[in-house]
Formats: sequence, C-alpha cells, structure tokens
Amino acid sequence: MSTPTNMTGNHADAVAMPPEYIIFGQSRHMQQIRQKVEKVACADIPILIQGESGTGKEVIAKFIHSISSWAGGPLVKVNCPAIPGTLLESELFGYERGAFTGAYGSKPGRMELADRGTLFLDEISELEIGLQAKLLQFLQDGRFCRIGAKEDTQVEARVICA
Repeated sequence: MSTPTNMTGNHADAVAMPPEYIIFGQSRHMQQIRQKVEKVACADIPILIQGESGTGKEVIAKFIHSISSWAGGPLVKVNCPAIPGTLLESELFGYERGAFTGAYGSKPGRMELADRGTLFLDEISELEIGLQAKLLQFLQDGRFCRIGAKEDTQVEARVICA
C-alpha cells in the first residue's frame, strides 16, 4: 500500500493530506465506515457515536462537523463527566441574572454558543435524568429555557453525542 502524498509528492508533509486519509486509511472496512459517516453528515439529524474509549469518537465528530452544512458555525464540545452535575445544566443552557447565588449577570450556555453550528456532547451517558429530559425537549423543538428565564430560547444547532 502506498503512502498518500501531497501535491508536491513530499511524504513528510502529512499536513497537506486530506483528513479522511488520516482518519480512515485505505482498508475496505474503513472506507465503508467513511461512507456511512459521510451519509449521516449530510442528513440534518442528531447523531450518536458509540465506541470504546480511545477509538476516536471526538475525531469522527469533528470530521462530521467539517463536512456538514453546519461547518460554517462553531463546534462546541462539552465533556459531560468533567463538569459536576449541579453545574452542567447552567453550563449547557445558561442562566439569567439572579437565578441562583452568584449569578450576577446573564450567561449564555453552550447550546447558545453552538447556534448555527454543532454541539458535541462527549460521554452523554453521564447526564442526569432531569437534564436528559431537558436535552430531549431541545432535540424535539430546538427550544430551551435558561435557568431563571421566563421565556424559551430558540437555537439552530446539530447535536452529536458520544
């Protein structure tokens, strides 16, 4: 099997290689996976990526974002287990001034930051049940309510979970 080269033929310049060669290689099985990934990237639906730890789920999420219609917007990553459950809701959905002690101003959540882009929720299984319900509501109608807000916020974002 030959090594892919850049336009000048220099094997040492791996930066010039298309990302799909780096991610998927040349095997038939990996090419089939790439075709599936490209199909779901074109569909305007939430995506769940499953796999063992260290198998490249985040790399696949970045690839999907980069070839999708959402690529012009931001890719916002949330590592769910890294944020304590009590803070995760405010981190995802944001909050209004006075919503809780220490909320001296309004803060947009990661959902809002991902508007017109992609929200990548890593280790989604770590979300508490109540937060899962709020996320499901967002997936159904694209709306959520900041903590302490009286009105819903509308956001257009693709959600990729791992």
